[in-house]
Amino acid sequence: MKALIFFTVYFCIASAMAAIIALPLFELIGNDDFKFERWVTRSALLFLVLGLIPCLKFFNLSLKSLGHHLGTNSYFKQLSSGFVIGFFILAVVIYVLILLNVRVISLTDQLSLSLCLKALFAGLIVALIEETLFRGLFFKLAKLWHNNLVAVLLSSFFYAILHFIKPIEHIDQSALSLFSGFEVILNAFAALSNMQIDDFFALFSVGILLALVRLKTRSLSYCIGLHASWVFVIKISKELTDSNQLSDWSFLTGQYDGIIGLLSLAWLLILSTTFYIIAIKPSSSNSPS
Repeated sequence: MKALIFFTVYFCIASAMAAIIALPLFELIGNDDFKFERWVTRSALLFLVLGLIPCLKFFNLSLKSLGHHLGTNSYFKQLSSGFVIGFFILAVVIYVLILLNVRVISLTDQLSLSLCLKALFAGLIVALIEETLFRGLFFKLAKLWHNNLVAVLLSSFFYAILHFIKPIEHIDQSALSLFSGFEVILNAFAALSNMQIDDFFALFSVGILLALVRLKTRSLSYCIGLHASWVFVIKISKELTDSNQLSDWSFLTGQYDGIIGLLSLAWLLILSTTFYIIAIKPSSSNSPS
């Protein structure tokens, strides 16, 4: 499958570039608070984003063709609407988790403007990057090379997988070499062997819903709003509630972040199926994205 091969190579090239550049960066400005592994993983993310530039040129695409084509007013209107909708979607999950005593409201932490702003900023940055890459470039190329179904499934697969590519062992920072970056990368990919299947499918379902929204709206603005809202709610919830592993329902959250898990998987599948039946299936056609 052309798209599968291309996206795999894309990931590998970004990882290799990160492995090469991480050591010079770390030696130049690194410190004990920002471990070498983080230089490698953040560099990999940077190259995933920078890879958009040659891809757009090589495939004769533009940011508009990826989904950034609306005017400023329409763009922010849809983004804001997506944010509000996303807030209520995930609020249902948080409410049920608290109701089942899976998440327990913290008695020491309080909601603050600073916390909200940090969570909002993080949500918008993460959403902009990941949506442009997965529901933008990956979705667009898979749709051009294959069809809508492949575009939805493949972009969601790589979106989910990315979240589990993380180093599982710390490298000895006192004995770094030119090959240390590659050691971190191999260690990060090895972490996939520890990936919990329910966590993967929970994140895969997130990608499915976002991809269906992208398919229907032909824009990334709603997707960015939804995604940013979910990151925002998760960060706020993790600060204001604590995980309760003693709950009989703790299995509903999986191992990834204490929130995403079987419950969110079921809820998002229900929403995705409903959205497909109501919004997409009646008007399904071969219209351009």
